[in-house]
Amino acid sequence: MRVPVTISLLPIVLLSACSLEQRLDTVSENLHKQYADAKEWDQLPLRIISWEQAVAMMMRCNTELADAQSAIEEAERDSLSIYTDMIPGVSYYGYFTKNIKSLSDDISANDLSSNVNITFAIPTLTQVPYRVYAAKAKTFAAIKAREGKERELVAKLYTLVHTRRLQLEARALESTNPNATEQDKLLSKKNHLAEDAAHWQQMSELLGDYSARWQILPSSAPKVQWSDYEPRLNRLDDLVVCAYALRLEQARLAQYQIALQYLPTINTSLYSPSLFSSSGGTYEGTFLSGEDTRINLNLSYSLDTNLSVWNNYQRNKDQFEKVKRQVQTGLVEHKNKIATLKTSVREYHNWRSYMQKRIAYLQKMPVSSAEELISRDSTIYEMQLELIKQAQSAVESEAAIILEYGLMK
Repeated sequence: MRVPVTISLLPIVLLSACSLEQRLDTVSENLHKQYADAKEWDQLPLRIISWEQAVAMMMRCNTELADAQSAIEEAERDSLSIYTDMIPGVSYYGYFTKNIKSLSDDISANDLSSNVNITFAIPTLTQVPYRVYAAKAKTFAAIKAREGKERELVAKLYTLVHTRRLQLEARALESTNPNATEQDKLLSKKNHLAEDAAHWQQMSELLGDYSARWQILPSSAPKVQWSDYEPRLNRLDDLVVCAYALRLEQARLAQYQIALQYLPTINTSLYSPSLFSSSGGTYEGTFLSGEDTRINLNLSYSLDTNLSVWNNYQRNKDQFEKVKRQVQTGLVEHKNKIATLKTSVREYHNWRSYMQKRIAYLQKMPVSSAEELISRDSTIYEMQLELIKQAQSAVESEAAIILEYGLMK
């Protein structure tokens, strides 16, 4: 009997294999076509958009934000499952049996049987309050994580836009370099091509769209004004405080979850025979009656005789104290970081003011020979180039303050 069964199954297996190969061939052909139609980055159309359009595109298409949104939706589903777990479950089971000799005969009620069952269970009552609180905390943490990711991406976009602006300013300045040789110009051209490719890659990744060479109008991009942030630098931003608070609460919940194991376990369930049954034509009907339906309440409690729960509790308690110390240390380091940032920004503005005044003085200084003119122009060129390099570092400081307090418009 085994041989005929094997032979009968063989065509099904072969058909499935052929179907899979055909499907993969179709998908592969489409992928080859997409690859052939794809353009290299420098052949893509140039599209100019405003800062607002870029931010809207990033919020809509960025994959990291999509992951953050998925985490929120997952947390919300987990919160809902606490209550949906209490909804009675209904299942259907059908069965057909018939002897081989009478397969050609008509199907009768004796050949069929079916059942409709209902199940009902309430989660452990002592765990429900904890599950509700933990689910709310998870959802809230996911929402705040998305807010933090949005701020991080805005800071990256800000850095990318202003760094690009300074790159182009440096290129324009390099074209006036009186001491540049042909080899220097060729090397600069090669470096510029690499910068352009890197800029396209980073911009497309942020915007979530690789179909064009995106360019954001520099005039539409906001610029950090340190005077707007100075009143806020003496206190932590609410989102930063929330991140520290969630870290503490997560450690506390881990300790609390262990403590719940000292409470008795209470389980409740509803038992009944089949809600509806029909079997072989012998009997059928509804059987959910008050006499047959029972509500079960189970209470259990175990003594922690081997102290395993106690050891876990102490371990989580120590971890909670460790997290509190880490948060306290983090607050001090955070404050020192902001103080260092304030000092560096102040020093940069003083240095830039001096350099600009020095350049203006040199430009007005008279020269008496061609050598002095070349020397003066070379000095001015180097000072202007250094201004641009330091401005790029200043953009990183501005991005850091955006990441800390958000972008103020």
